[in-house]
Amino acid sequence: MIGRGVELLSKRRDFRLLMATQFLAQAGDGIVQAALAKLIVFGGQEGFDLEGAKSPDELLRIALYIFVPYSILSPFLGVVIDRWDRRRLLFLANGLRAVVILLIGLVGTGAVGDFGLFCAFLLTLTSTRVVLATKAAALPLTVDDSSLIEANAVSQLGGALFQLGGGGAGFIATKFLAVEPVIIVGAVVYGLGAMAGTAIKRTGEARTNDPLARAAAHVISSIVAGVAEVARTPKAGASIMTYFWLRCLWSFSLVGIGFVARELVSKDLTVLLLTGGSGAAGAALGFVVAARARARARTTAHLVLAASAVAGLAVALLGGLELQASLALLTFFLGFGFFLGKIALDSMVQQSLGDDFRGRAFSLYDIAYNLAWVFAAGAMKLLWSESAQGALIAGMGVVFLIGMGGIAVWFKRAGLLSPTHASTSV
Repeated sequence: MIGRGVELLSKRRDFRLLMATQFLAQAGDGIVQAALAKLIVFGGQEGFDLEGAKSPDELLRIALYIFVPYSILSPFLGVVIDRWDRRRLLFLANGLRAVVILLIGLVGTGAVGDFGLFCAFLLTLTSTRVVLATKAAALPLTVDDSSLIEANAVSQLGGALFQLGGGGAGFIATKFLAVEPVIIVGAVVYGLGAMAGTAIKRTGEARTNDPLARAAAHVISSIVAGVAEVARTPKAGASIMTYFWLRCLWSFSLVGIGFVARELVSKDLTVLLLTGGSGAAGAALGFVVAARARARARTTAHLVLAASAVAGLAVALLGGLELQASLALLTFFLGFGFFLGKIALDSMVQQSLGDDFRGRAFSLYDIAYNLAWVFAAGAMKLLWSESAQGALIAGMGVVFLIGMGGIAVWFKRAGLLSPTHASTSV
């Protein structure tokens, strides 16, 4: 798998540039967000680290602040991804925030104020979601259909590593430097990502030359058409619903594990190594075995169900054991199952829809991501109890497995578990 990923990067020019655009966008995010999060105080909440939330109230507040605005914009951006030049969109998504962040760095964060910094923070998040959705829509044009699993694995693992690396660099740099020079570096990284995006040759053809005002009049009908296309394409609809459910498990479990881990160890760095390190190791293993696992599975849908079962069983069986070793093992298998399932789900959506609908499909993907966090945060707000925290984490695993049983029935009825049907259905 590693060799195949390196081969794609070395031999597929457009794929290499697309990955460079994504990786630089996420590295810039890590740098800028790690620096800005130290300064932002909005609605009584300092910083916007979902996985680092200290309480259910804090988690829900963060989720509502950062996900509701983008969920409103996402359907419109999906239409833009499908209808406009994706090279320009990749350039603008990275270039606009590069300019904004650079200006903040030059004039000083104090002159901008908390609300201005919060808006800049939201701009970085929104721009990254646009880059990722555009990348997912354009990726099938840069590789062969038979290489989608490997290409999505490279994208997932590389993006995670660059974002973690950027975040670590930003965190360490702000220990020794003021925030302004750090975010200026982040702006430069965004700018490099914008330049890489313009060099890609094939990202999909622009499908409108209408003036903006005339095109805007057709946006709503385009959104409706996109939703209808996903609804009548079982492979796409089932994949997006499965992604939502898998994200719910990930979000609820990871934050709950963080709460438990902070009670077991006193230092945040140890918590990070215990949960983040183990989860990253599981994700890396998912990258290594993704292609081989797909080759052995009857269909990609079978791989999704198997990966989801690994994640759900780990949470159900280990979630109630409040021990450092069990938490590390839990996050390892949760990372492995989630990562492997996400790679397969991305490939299923890409295979199921034509290029003219993929942008809108991946905007629905983004909405599923946002709603999963809000759902998990709301459930934690209503149900979380320190006296029963282990039981609640394990219970989430059980509920997830029951839900996956229903999704498996959906897959079967849609023919996605039949090799012949799954390979030809769109």
